[in-house]
Amino acid sequence: MLRPFPERLSKRITLAAIALAIPLHLTVDPAVGWTLRLIAAAGFAAAFACGRRWPRLAPAVAIGAAPIAPAVLGAIVHVAALNVFYTIVLAALFGALLPGVPRDRWELPPAWRLLLGVWALTLSLAWPALIVREAGLRLGTLRDTGALDSWAFLNTPQVESWILHVVLAQLIGLVWLEWLFVNTRGPAEAGPHVPEGSYVGAGFPARPSRGGVGSRPDDPPLAVHGLWIGASVAGLVAVYQGTVNMAFLSGGVWPGLLRAAGTLLDANAYGAVAALAGPIAFVSIPYLGIRQPRFAQAAALALNWGGAWMSGSRTGLVCGAVGTLLLVYELMRSGSRDEIAERRTPELLGGAIVIVLLLIVAAGAVGPLKRMTEAGSRPGASLRDLWTRGGYGSVATRMVRDYPLTGVGVGSFNWMAPDYWRRMANDKLPFDNAQNWWRHQVAELGLVASLPILLWSFLIAGLVLTRRSRPDARIETATLRGLLIGIGAASLLGMPTQNPIVLLIFFYVVARCEILTRPGTQRVPNPESPIPVLAWIVGVLIAVGYAGGHLVLARGPLKPLARAELTNRDYVIGTYPAERLPQGQFRWTRQRATFALAVPSRYLVIRYHVEHPDVGTHPVKLRITTPCQTLVDEFRTDSGIDERAFELPDDQRRVVFETNVSRTWRPSTSGLADARELGAAIEADFVGTPSVVASRERWIPLKSCGS
Repeated sequence: MLRPFPERLSKRITLAAIALAIPLHLTVDPAVGWTLRLIAAAGFAAAFACGRRWPRLAPAVAIGAAPIAPAVLGAIVHVAALNVFYTIVLAALFGALLPGVPRDRWELPPAWRLLLGVWALTLSLAWPALIVREAGLRLGTLRDTGALDSWAFLNTPQVESWILHVVLAQLIGLVWLEWLFVNTRGPAEAGPHVPEGSYVGAGFPARPSRGGVGSRPDDPPLAVHGLWIGASVAGLVAVYQGTVNMAFLSGGVWPGLLRAAGTLLDANAYGAVAALAGPIAFVSIPYLGIRQPRFAQAAALALNWGGAWMSGSRTGLVCGAVGTLLLVYELMRSGSRDEIAERRTPELLGGAIVIVLLLIVAAGAVGPLKRMTEAGSRPGASLRDLWTRGGYGSVATRMVRDYPLTGVGVGSFNWMAPDYWRRMANDKLPFDNAQNWWRHQVAELGLVASLPILLWSFLIAGLVLTRRSRPDARIETATLRGLLIGIGAASLLGMPTQNPIVLLIFFYVVARCEILTRPGTQRVPNPESPIPVLAWIVGVLIAVGYAGGHLVLARGPLKPLARAELTNRDYVIGTYPAERLPQGQFRWTRQRATFALAVPSRYLVIRYHVEHPDVGTHPVKLRITTPCQTLVDEFRTDSGIDERAFELPDDQRRVVFETNVSRTWRPSTSGLADARELGAAIEADFVGTPSVVASRERWIPLKSCGS
């Protein structure tokens, strides 16, 4: 049965958007060099080739490497470029998944297909519009590291990098979710499953058949074993950090805070990964078919929970606690019904608990409960504080009020929030999310485009709360159900799934839980179940309207220049980053540059010069103009510094001027280690000292050019 054209279009645009976004991200991010680009290209090519040859093994290796890759890549390039590291990991995973997913349709449960297809299409069409917006509608500024784009003190390429990082994590995550359904048929396809003999206790599956791991219809894909093994390797590093050397394969603020980051270079992200991976490992190891799985289960659970505790991640504790408690509860229930398990369950759980306690005592690291206690004991702490979360909730509410239909753009809350807080409280606000997953989605996507993802989250809640467990998979189902409850609870006061690896784990738990809880009379959902074409058309209109709305806003209130003016922030494009001078700073321009500056004083001195080696024989023309006045228009014949002094009107809050040189030069052509293309050196100095003002013979009046 041929799928509706809008669905086929959605899938093809999604795959094309991923294929374009990966190289663009590796191009615009200022921290990326050719080493990382080559690693990404080689990783994708190798994963794609292996995915064609070994379709089950390649994704397992790719996702198993994901938790370890950040530390390895950081050791290679000596730069903690986490956004780029995750893109390299996701590119390899995408290459491994690509041979195993259809190109022209979404193979998802029918109730999910429309919602997730529209979500993917919205993201795919939105990111080009947002990249163009942040470039100021001039693609020449895509890599303009001199353009400060936010009060988070991020330049334009860094902002673009974050947008692409957020979009890639979600789009590749959706492809991963689809791959899980395509490659795990579910128990209903093979009819009722009767265990051949429990070897751990009631609620665990029988040993796999001779076909190997994952050969039966109800086995999880091999990739889940790669996932928990990779997290456990990160756990070994975290335990070493917490007990021996906190700075090993770590950096930033984490060693000083006595918080283990494992191999993820981020203690919060690692804590969530470890807390989820421990229970998943426990319920997945029996599918390996080893004869004595108890030791491996206890070791994996203890190792990951020990690492999670050493990370000090409160989010990780919330994410994994409910699933672990339900796992213990179901084990004890099965122990009361199974004579073998009755003897072994206390031994299994007791050993894991002892190992975790020993690791905690040996570590001396800051645990999550201590951080929770400290946060709750702060003066003035209240339920309202939990909702506003230091201003982030208030900012999100203001964003929704300002842009209810479109939001501020996917991937834009984190770095745009400091601009809002500057207007609302005239204070700094660190780069962070909206501290609530649902609130974050509405703030970025608006009330319309966020509907598909919000509705899907309600479907997941219904799955968790209403679906019944199969008797032969009760322990695994209860554990996964608890993990979903934990992630949902953590998402009320944070965004654990903002980390790509946590998001991939979440999608696995969702897919596995859906497969294990399908009603016994229901076969695998019919992939050809019709969805009305009209519904798909509405979804396409939502996605196109969202992208089009941001193209309109890119010429209006969300234009970078307009945002800078609204928050009274300097916005300079066409230059290199500022360089220090004894009296202030200057910038090297390219051939053309625009300076939009906040006005702290009525008196502006512009100093300028050029350093072309042949300026004496080939003069360089330099023009500095405002929209209504020429400030400088002369030929430079030497490298001397000149200046002009201007007096601004009383009520002028911003000054905007452009520079233009007749030609540029590269120092590298003169044997210097500087490959930049230099125009003129410009220093804008606002003078406020009365003695300096009075010492000038003449201040040139600067005309007010209006808006």
